[in-house]
Amino acid sequence: MAIHKTAGARLFISPTVALPDTINAMSDVDALAYFEALVDWIEIEEVEEYGEIGDSSEEINFTAVGNRRVRKLKGPRNAGTQAVVVGRDPLDDGQVQLIAAEATDFNYPIRIELDDARSVNHSKSTLYYAGLVMSKPTGLANVSSVTRRTFNIGINTAVYEVASANLVAPVNALLPSVSGVAQDGQVLTAIEGLWNNDPTSFSYQWQADALGNGTYADIGGATAKTYTLATDQVGDSVRVIVTATNAAGSTPANSAGTALVAA
Repeated sequence: MAIHKTAGARLFISPTVALPDTINAMSDVDALAYFEALVDWIEIEEVEEYGEIGDSSEEINFTAVGNRRVRKLKGPRNAGTQAVVVGRDPLDDGQVQLIAAEATDFNYPIRIELDDARSVNHSKSTLYYAGLVMSKPTGLANVSSVTRRTFNIGINTAVYEVASANLVAPVNALLPSVSGVAQDGQVLTAIEGLWNNDPTSFSYQWQADALGNGTYADIGGATAKTYTLATDQVGDSVRVIVTATNAAGSTPANSAGTALVAA
């Protein structure tokens, strides 16, 4: 097993309010499924310090007079208060979301992606938890200092880990979809859907059902994320095949067809 550095780690927050009591009542498998289903993660940029996270138990002591031996028991478990230090950037979406979270009494999901993949054939470890953004002091220091802000996150769930592992080809968890109006000259956009196993890239193939029988055929040259509908597609249904790729392989998944393209 190889050690790894913190450099390259990435930090995210979701604006979706989390319910710690609900999460803590889940099995580890269900809790991870909850976090991994979130699709609105916002990256926090300019992170200098990640602080410490993870459970420790309060020490409870008892000493019997007869043997004068201190015996220790485990009390309540505490996942800690994480001190995240950033270079202050008022235009960073992640920092803006942390500031907004601090103004509430709600818990929010947090995700850390570690840069610990041993090779291109391995995934990166991911840590998930939820907590309250307790404070956001700004450090002004002196003329030679970078202005920093410290976000203190009181963690109210366990810290759930998806450890680095050998990569397998992407597996689709939520089918792709198509955004846009099905009309001649309008632009359709492919929405990739949700994928497991860390895809590193996506490719696209747009198709049309010219016969109206559910048999789709490739539209020549239509391999970008967007497609501008042409007169040839009027009366057809159009869909997109999204292929997710990582070092272990590629997997395609197709969207549902659009309504018939209008003139």
